[in-house]
Amino acid sequence: MTPCPVSLVDAGHFSFEREQMMTRVEPGSTVLVLGAGIVGLCTALALQRRGLAVTLIDSGEPGAGCSAGNAAMIQIGSSLPLAAPGLLRRVPGMLTDPEGPLVMRWRHLPALMPWGLKLLRNATPEATARNEAALAGLLSGARRAFDDLLAGTPAHGVIRNRGELYVVRTEQAFAAYRAKIEACRYNGVEIEVLDAARIRELEPLLSPEYRRGVYVPGSAYVDHPQRLSTMIFDQFLAEGGQFERCRIVKGGRSVEGQPFLTSDSGRTFGAERLVVAAGSAAGGVSGWFGPRLPIEPQRGYHITLPPGADALQGPVIEGEMSIAVSPVGGVNRVAGTMEFAGHSAAPDWRRAEMLMPLARRMIPTLPGQIETRWYGDRPGTPDSVPVLGPRRGDDRVWYACGHGMLGLTLSARSGLLLAAAMTGDAQAAQALAASSPDRF
Repeated sequence: MTPCPVSLVDAGHFSFEREQMMTRVEPGSTVLVLGAGIVGLCTALALQRRGLAVTLIDSGEPGAGCSAGNAAMIQIGSSLPLAAPGLLRRVPGMLTDPEGPLVMRWRHLPALMPWGLKLLRNATPEATARNEAALAGLLSGARRAFDDLLAGTPAHGVIRNRGELYVVRTEQAFAAYRAKIEACRYNGVEIEVLDAARIRELEPLLSPEYRRGVYVPGSAYVDHPQRLSTMIFDQFLAEGGQFERCRIVKGGRSVEGQPFLTSDSGRTFGAERLVVAAGSAAGGVSGWFGPRLPIEPQRGYHITLPPGADALQGPVIEGEMSIAVSPVGGVNRVAGTMEFAGHSAAPDWRRAEMLMPLARRMIPTLPGQIETRWYGDRPGTPDSVPVLGPRRGDDRVWYACGHGMLGLTLSARSGLLLAAAMTGDAQAAQALAASSPDRF
């Protein structure tokens, strides 16, 4: 795939004067942020710093979902969308191989069809290039955004400036990285092509079978994702933010058009603006305020290995087995797979347990025991581009959702852009154009 020369400012039909459709939100205005995952937390903190009165709402512990269970990577070079030419050929394998890296459950197939058709429509060369350009534009400021948002706070201390290492065993497998290398170079992302000696220099624990790889030195990782979320939450409260723990069951608008949310206990929360940062539930929530957004749960699994084993120096992605191993809290976390199963399906723990032998083939010295296992539903859009901003003609309800596997990576960037656009920054508003909910 050859990336097309499209920027967020001149991205075809996404290029419109969004700043003309938004009313500047003045300091002291009230904002509800629904969802205290990493995206909601960063957005709430950024809005609070813009002088807005922010109330964060979630039914659980802040950052306890996918924000805690991810592979802990800030991936500045991951601009290639899921939908790409050749996707249709992969569908039979997704339905018939229960141990494949990307699977669909037969029972969920009818409900998945509308979203799946949108996914296939985004697999043309033109759509793929457009979506890649949109992601690259957001990713270009992703690492710096963490410094801008968190510098001088305890949360900044859990970010580690070690890049991502991608490895494979054969030249044939290495060919799959050509598109990534090309996209990174086109977008100005530094990327290093590695031989076996350089791989061993970066990660001596890896099997000597690995002969080729690439390294993205400008990426980073988080020592402990849950701790990062907790620290951002504490910072938000320290700077005057409010938090309400309750389960929201419906929403609507007042006579004056202001959005409100209602909890299962009947309590109502109203504000001048609402930001929907509800993760995989955002699709359903969006239906309370307009057409439902196409956000599909993309289930992922991880396992952690017992303490005491040697941890990697930084994140490693194994290209042939489609797994990642990251040092999290001093132990190795093995993450991988994408499963389309819907919201209510029970976890298939075989998909977590199959990560163990794959990881041991990758790192022969690993112990064979699993300490913990986890699953979570990442919120995915059919074009892999997140949803950021309001709908045309409605600047009361904003969206910060649909980040897929880039929730951690784009959390600070999304929060800062959205907060700036809401408070009248025309350049930030234009930067959100390719992520508009109107594109669906």
